[in-house]
Amino acid sequence: MVEALRAEGVRHVFGIPGVHNLAIYDALLRQQDIAHILARHEQGAAFMADGYARASGRPGVVVVTTGPGATNTLTPLVEASAGSQPVLVLMSDIPLGLIGRGLGALHEVPNQIDCFRPVARLAETIREGRAIPEAVQRAFALFRTERPGPVALSLPVDLLTAKTEGRIVAPSGSRPGCTRARLERAADLLGRARRPAIIAGGGVVSAEAGAELAALARRLHAPVITTVMGRGALPESDPLWLGVLPNKLATEPALAAADVVLAVGCRFAHRSTQGLLLNLAFTPEQTLIHLDLDPTVPGKLFAPGLAIIGDARDGLAGTVAALGAGRAAAGWDWAWLAGLRAARSPRYTASADRLIRILRAGLAADAIVVNDQTGINYWMEWHFPVLAPRTFLYPVGSATLGYGVPAAIGAKVVHPGRQVIAVVGDGGFLFSVNELATAVKYRLGIVFLVLNDERYGAIKYLQEAMFGRWGEVDLANPDFPALARAFGAEAGRVDTLDDLPRALDQALAEAGPTVLELPLTIDPPWEL
Repeated sequence: MVEALRAEGVRHVFGIPGVHNLAIYDALLRQQDIAHILARHEQGAAFMADGYARASGRPGVVVVTTGPGATNTLTPLVEASAGSQPVLVLMSDIPLGLIGRGLGALHEVPNQIDCFRPVARLAETIREGRAIPEAVQRAFALFRTERPGPVALSLPVDLLTAKTEGRIVAPSGSRPGCTRARLERAADLLGRARRPAIIAGGGVVSAEAGAELAALARRLHAPVITTVMGRGALPESDPLWLGVLPNKLATEPALAAADVVLAVGCRFAHRSTQGLLLNLAFTPEQTLIHLDLDPTVPGKLFAPGLAIIGDARDGLAGTVAALGAGRAAAGWDWAWLAGLRAARSPRYTASADRLIRILRAGLAADAIVVNDQTGINYWMEWHFPVLAPRTFLYPVGSATLGYGVPAAIGAKVVHPGRQVIAVVGDGGFLFSVNELATAVKYRLGIVFLVLNDERYGAIKYLQEAMFGRWGEVDLANPDFPALARAFGAEAGRVDTLDDLPRALDQALAEAGPTVLELPLTIDPPWEL
């Protein structure tokens, strides 16, 4: 198994040893090419792998033990599935002959792999030792050739300790290209459009197609809207960038005015398009062109006038080539679009705006910002300027608490030379504060900015808005700086936003992790 990982270029794995997976750990200890990052909880290990994959585009690998060790990774796999992230979970299992018999074996979860089928692109129990390297390499082939998503492999302990023959093959496979005739049809529709618009999703980032996206937008002189997963595909300092899809004020009027919309690598997730704010729809007079690597995606929510299946980079480049040289026919009112881009909700407070401005000004353009779920992160989803792909990590698919701390660790492991900051709330921080021990162990210079309002603030807001009362959301919090120092991290309390720039500069200069606590209450942007 370890040889197969090495052949696929894996250089880091995350996990926790347990009684059933010790053979894997012995193999890891006997080699030098793959480094192991020891987590403090399997959920944290899998979120680390997600952050690693999201920040790099390389698969994140998790090694966990049987039963509760394995099932602890389910929540991270829900997020990896929703976010189309290449995460491989290698879990041990009870002996092959005991699986499914319900005899009460140590750590037994009857038919363990069945827990993972709903959230994995591929989930299987390996039944022959020689099939282990083949299964590992099959997972990586899926990551290379299809829409990424988590893969779960269950490895019976007796196979891990048995002698067998295996075969490692050279990695191969690439994403399929797009049908040229369909790209020419797309070019014809876009070339004749008066108000073309582009929606760029995470598939553009996965395909590393930012340059092709920019070339097509400039050729068409079309506004670009990015999904949350697609942020940074076009730098948000670019005048052609309009906004983030769920930001209704910026995107809904423009999409309603567009006559041809090209959606690339975008699943039109319900949370972002039919959620608390934006309710996206297309009229019969509009033409939707939907380009996606996954043939099951186009038509799932909106029926396209033209569906194109294939790699985003190939599709964008092919469309530019089919358009050829010439001037765009687009007739957008760019002053009007600029007004949409600058629009802000009345709920967007001066404190939220100032905090976001301080963070952007204090970080490098390629700094990686990892979000959890808290009041400010809902606003950052729309208004924090993202200048490069894979620098804004956010659990938009599952909206889970506890993502920020471990995902930031995974991002820092893969990019040790870059600034990494996790922006979390006091509630979400305590979901995974145990992983601060991992950041300390490996001397990872991450800044953890904890916004403390002493409650689950977004839930309080919803309770008041929906029922006119609230309760069971007040928190009894620890002294966060003292807690961080107990782990061995640097820490400080930032009393006001005026003090944040200096504190952030000092924290970013530290060799190890730093926790900064900022007392601040910020309500989410929802309108009910």
